[in-house]
Amino acid sequence: MPKAHQRGDGAGMEPPVISRRPLLKALWTVPVFVALGSGCATDSSKGSPASSDKPYELPSSAALADGKRKKPLDFGLAYSDTLPWMSDVDLAQALDDAADLGVGWIRADLSWTNIQPDGPDQYLWERFDRIAKGAQERDLKVLATLGYSPQWAGDPSCGVKNATCPPADNERFAQFASEAVTRYAAMGVHAWQVWNEANIKNFWQTGADPKRYTDLLAKASAAIRAADPEAFVLMCGLANSGTSEGREAPVEFLDHVLEEGAGKYVDGISFHPFARVQLPSTKTGRSTYEKIKGARQSLTSVLARHDLSDLEIWLTETGAPTHGNGAAADNENPGKDTSHATYAHQARIAADVVKAADELTAVTKVFWYSHRDTEPEEKNAGRHHYYGLIEYGGKRKPAFDAYRDAVADYRAEH
Repeated sequence: MPKAHQRGDGAGMEPPVISRRPLLKALWTVPVFVALGSGCATDSSKGSPASSDKPYELPSSAALADGKRKKPLDFGLAYSDTLPWMSDVDLAQALDDAADLGVGWIRADLSWTNIQPDGPDQYLWERFDRIAKGAQERDLKVLATLGYSPQWAGDPSCGVKNATCPPADNERFAQFASEAVTRYAAMGVHAWQVWNEANIKNFWQTGADPKRYTDLLAKASAAIRAADPEAFVLMCGLANSGTSEGREAPVEFLDHVLEEGAGKYVDGISFHPFARVQLPSTKTGRSTYEKIKGARQSLTSVLARHDLSDLEIWLTETGAPTHGNGAAADNENPGKDTSHATYAHQARIAADVVKAADELTAVTKVFWYSHRDTEPEEKNAGRHHYYGLIEYGGKRKPAFDAYRDAVADYRAEH
């Protein structure tokens, strides 16, 4: 989810001059955070853990079935499409923030429309080169999200030609994926998410279409693996949505794409369990994190039904906003007019994300969304701009320290 700009730590810092991001603004014209029962929060820690050069290893189905975690949880920070538009100074600070959090991963969009905006012969690789190189210098692994069609390559049936329009030709998208993987595997990027939130119209403009998405996934996955045999391929990040026109709930969409054979093409699935102001570890029988495991219909139950319990589950976006058009909640039982969390409650959510994810043994990665607010509060731009661990002007929120400390405590215990 989507889908932040950066400049370091401290109070008293001048607001940075930040380039506008045309793609992200387009994606945020419609709110995509649905369901008042999703949430998470962040924290900060010490330096970045050492990275491994070994290919990614999957946990066994037996390890997942016995309810015990056989593989330590790992953590990340999600930036969406913000990093390519930063100055070199702001990009360095943004990546330093991730290292300071103590997370091992970052998640960033490698948008087709950013690299080839005007035609198939154009390549603006420099927009992502800086990100891959900067992450490698800090021992941060990169989960790159491949997606977002340039106007020249989008489905002509789309009502509005923007980056959320699915490709007119999945083979052409796969060609872009192949070129991207070939280039960035040499820079240490081996993890790839194929599209984002394809289960909702906000990010798949023609409306949720399991068959069409599976065809895109099949072609892209084959291209990725041919270019990098060590690649780890993730299904699109599933939005926490209900089922309505143009949308499918994550459990339904997962079931439908697996019926189409999507499980053959991936090493894991990803989910965006936003719960607004609810603590992620809260058990109600229908809370957002229980959609992973615990609810009557859950992601893990769908995987088991398709004999795919070996697939990892990555939570590639989770968080809580600190500004909105309604009242602020300082606990997880808000009134009906609540739209966001106080700074203190966001910090509680950020720490609780680590606990909640660790309780779900099939989950192996969790990424806080997002790094930094993308608008100043006085602009009242909508709550999706205010999920950051850092204010727009550069000051860290309490959630930064909360997430960092929770990650550090988890690593010390494991």
